[in-house]
Amino acid sequence: MYKKLVFIALMFFVPMAIIWAQDTQSRERGEVKDAEFIIRKDRVLTLPKQPRVFERTPTLPSTQSKGSYTYEVKNFFLNLKPTVTDTQPFQKTFPRDRGMLYHSYVKAGYGNYQSPLGELYINNVESDFLNYGVFLKHQGFYEGPVDGKNSAEDHTNIRLDASYFQDDIEFFGKLGYDRDKHHFYGYTPGMEVARDTLGQIFNTIYGNVGLRRIDRNALLYYEASLGLRLFNDNYFAREHEVGLHARLGITANDERWRGGLDLQGFITSPSDTTYSGINRNYAKINPYIQFANDQFKIRVGANLIVENDSSSTFHIFPNVAASYYLTESFGLYAEFEGDVVRKTYYDFAMENPFLGPSATLRNTIQNYKIDVGVKGAINDELSYKTGIRYGEYENMHFYGNHMADSARFQLIYDRGTKILNYHISVGWKYEDWYKLQASGDYYHYELTDISSPWHRPEWELSVQNYIMPNEKWFITANLNVLGGIQALNLQAAESTTLNPIIDFGAKVDYAVTPRFSVFVEGNNLLNQKNERYWNYRARGIQGIGGLTFKF
Repeated sequence: MYKKLVFIALMFFVPMAIIWAQDTQSRERGEVKDAEFIIRKDRVLTLPKQPRVFERTPTLPSTQSKGSYTYEVKNFFLNLKPTVTDTQPFQKTFPRDRGMLYHSYVKAGYGNYQSPLGELYINNVESDFLNYGVFLKHQGFYEGPVDGKNSAEDHTNIRLDASYFQDDIEFFGKLGYDRDKHHFYGYTPGMEVARDTLGQIFNTIYGNVGLRRIDRNALLYYEASLGLRLFNDNYFAREHEVGLHARLGITANDERWRGGLDLQGFITSPSDTTYSGINRNYAKINPYIQFANDQFKIRVGANLIVENDSSSTFHIFPNVAASYYLTESFGLYAEFEGDVVRKTYYDFAMENPFLGPSATLRNTIQNYKIDVGVKGAINDELSYKTGIRYGEYENMHFYGNHMADSARFQLIYDRGTKILNYHISVGWKYEDWYKLQASGDYYHYELTDISSPWHRPEWELSVQNYIMPNEKWFITANLNVLGGIQALNLQAAESTTLNPIIDFGAKVDYAVTPRFSVFVEGNNLLNQKNERYWNYRARGIQGIGGLTFKF
């Protein structure tokens, strides 16, 4: 009992003593008492010196194994036959979207001056080896600017084309017929004439067959064709012609050097009221060699010509052309060429459809023509070319109102003609929706037998605009201006200077659907009384509208 009381007393008093001691100690630590601190500045801390050890750690001897190990490699061969896998490429047909692929179209329209228009082009479906088609067109102006039907005209064209492809060769052919009707309405105003005596109809049947290599950049390129043309009018003019064209080209492996040979040959038989039973023969060979790199290009050749129109039947003329680009946007060029420019009655009639009987037909001898200037392209958008041409010619042709009938024209030749021509041309393409082509020329003539360059312009200006705002619209706006045309009337022995010709035309084509589109076209929108040939006034404002369907 006594021991239990002692133990309980200890359990009670010992914790109380510990709490009192901690409280006393905490009060002593927190008190601020007076103290004195002594700071000594002359005290120096020193450390004992430690001797350096210069001896290297000794290298321990390498342990060498006393055992011998041998490895044996065993080869395991399996006598298995090789597996033969029959692999074939997977052929999958990818269907083409033929919704936008059309082979043919039809076009129809009508305008003032009683002017119907019809076009039809039919081509075969897509083929790897054969392509053929037929083209038909008729456009008429059954009333004209002078006395209604007395100045009417119409044009009809029919053409068949075909090409057959075999390996690297294309066999091609063409057969066509053109009918062009005009009227001699250049008579004195108010004069009574019989309409059936005014009509002039040109009939032309033409065709050719040939072959050519498809790859024009091949090491060896060749092309040859044989053609035939039969031409006549409803009076006495006839002209039959057989022509041969051939070309051979050779290209070096690096494509910098090229050479070739061009060949032309024609046998022409014309006849008219003043001549018949004659043959006009013409043959031309043009060998050349060419070198070109990124900056420099030169072509040297010669024109060897045999013809029977002039006293000298054989001609040799040099043919040299060179250009050098100082930068990508600026280059210099120079050309020198002599030639015999072949002229047929068909060429004259297509240039001046009011041509009457002419005494002779002559080729133009180009003794030489020099052309020097600058050209270049800027940012693949703007291209330009400007220079000066000078040439000397024999038998240059001009036109005069006929001595027997002033409503018709006859050819006038000059034995020696010198022409100085200042020319400039500019092309501009803005993004993908606008394109501009513009050119200007000024001519100065020195003549031998005649006093003026009859019915040839002194200056020309041409501006062509092409606008495509989107896939549905296609707009063209063209301006052609000619001035300084001096005219001669041999019957009346009179001459004059015609007013400048200003012809502004525009055309708008709108695609309603991918197959169907509508168009409207206008010519001479400024309503000018233009006369390209004396007494032959052109139509005034002439418009036509219609539609086109693709199939």
